[in-house]
Amino acid sequence: MKSQYETVGRFVPRGMLKELGDSLKMAGVETTPEAFAGISVALAIASAGVVLFLSSALGLPAYASVSLPFITVLGVILAAYLLVALRIESRKNQVESTLPDFLHIAASNVRAGMPVDQALWFAARPEFGLLSQEIELVAKRTFGGESFGQTLDRLSGRFDSALLRRTVGLIRHGVSSGGEMAGILEDTANDVRRAQLLRKEITASMMMYVIFITFASVIGAPFLYSVSYKLISVLQRIWDKMSASGPLPRVGFLVPASPGITPEQFLWFSLAAILITSVVASFIVSVIQTGSKREGVKYIPMFGLAGTAVFLLITALLDIFTK
Repeated sequence: MKSQYETVGRFVPRGMLKELGDSLKMAGVETTPEAFAGISVALAIASAGVVLFLSSALGLPAYASVSLPFITVLGVILAAYLLVALRIESRKNQVESTLPDFLHIAASNVRAGMPVDQALWFAARPEFGLLSQEIELVAKRTFGGESFGQTLDRLSGRFDSALLRRTVGLIRHGVSSGGEMAGILEDTANDVRRAQLLRKEITASMMMYVIFITFASVIGAPFLYSVSYKLISVLQRIWDKMSASGPLPRVGFLVPASPGITPEQFLWFSLAAILITSVVASFIVSVIQTGSKREGVKYIPMFGLAGTAVFLLITALLDIFTK
């Protein structure tokens, strides 16, 4: 079965497969990029077929029967990408949170007389979780004859972490130049911890921006869209009543006319605009809080549902007061 998916995945351009392979490696997904791409394409095609069958069975318009399967294919591919992206970000956060303590223990091992490679491997304790597991995996390659530098490069390549890459670069430079490794490891650990504390301070200082963006996307924009939707509905009702009594006279250069957009059209526009605003706001909040836009994917459902609920609630309240 896996070979069949790999056959389908080989139709994907080689450049995209290479980037996908790097992403899968950083996500810790132990499968080939061809197999992953083949599974995603097969799932997208199957989902589109189901949607097409349902749209035909329900008698939906022709444009819906064409657009819905296409949207389904894009949705499945986007979901696969987001799954990998979130896993990459989760692994990065896990390894960066334990990196300073790991380096301190490695420095103590070096001071106790261990070589640098053994000091790192013996510092991989169970409480460090994912970092220890990855170090144990790459340590096996060292025992198999791979050089220490290649092992470190392989470790940094399994995470999308600038802190880890910088740490590996310092260790490699220290080993090649014959520096005092215990001091280098301790200084690196302190620098990583200071960088993490600085990131937290920046996040705390920008909390007002997060509150403002959240309020604007979840409450402000839906409220304005709801009021505008109700205004168009009222104007449409007034125009229908006035035009039913006969043609309306022209007043100077003013020509009476119905609103240029129907309430139904503005309703769908409002829902689409709320969704787009929620997506953009989620990514902005994620960048402010974590420094990475990938984490924003987790906020999109919350922001989108909250904004839609506020829009529907305000619309229902305005319906009560305008009857």
